[in-house]
Amino acid sequence: MSDGNLKIGFLKPGAGSIHYDEFAAMVPEGIDLEMVELGVLRSALTDFAARADAVIERATTMTREHGWQGVIVPGAPVEVQNPGLRARLSEALDVPFTTALGAGENALRAFGASRILLLTPFDSYMNSLIVPHLTAAGFDVQLADLGFNSEQEAVHLDGGVVFDMVRGAVQASDGVQALYFQGAVLNPLPVIDDMEAEFGLPVVASNPAMLWSVASQLGGSFSIEGKGRLVREWPPLP
Repeated sequence: MSDGNLKIGFLKPGAGSIHYDEFAAMVPEGIDLEMVELGVLRSALTDFAARADAVIERATTMTREHGWQGVIVPGAPVEVQNPGLRARLSEALDVPFTTALGAGENALRAFGASRILLLTPFDSYMNSLIVPHLTAAGFDVQLADLGFNSEQEAVHLDGGVVFDMVRGAVQASDGVQALYFQGAVLNPLPVIDDMEAEFGLPVVASNPAMLWSVASQLGGSFSIEGKGRLVREWPPLP
């Protein structure tokens, strides 16, 4: 790590995937992002349930051992299946951190968006946990009906296919103020600027939002082109 760089840890909740590589490639100079496995083995998203102790232990241990200045704990399924996880992380960690949902909520607030279209690769059960979580956080949520039975169905979708799916979902929505992608395997990053241009709405995606959130907490301010308004304009945390 060169002097002055922000050293941020990223606890991958699943096995390596192309969307991690694309996310790593967008990290600007001035940030050292270190990705390590969360270490909670799973064969299904529901295996993350009731694993808060393991998540917190991993986050605190890796932060100490790697000298991270900030921590990203991604994975909406991790958070919604472990109620109170965010508060417990706040107590356990002595560095800034964010979760996928926490960063998404702050990004939406930074755009003044309360009426949102939620787009996920998850099945109906997982969506049934995420929607009430966002509602409790003060958002009016319209859930896009994308028809996924497993997040794995979204892993290899071409950006153009994702764009077409979103276009249909936007046309079926009613007066939303932002699009919110939660679940990085449904990857809007290759077409996020085109989406914002066509729909005239900010598009919040979980990985860029988490980077923005933690780097902002550490006093960083950047401008990343081609990955959406949030990381290009870099608004202050609300």
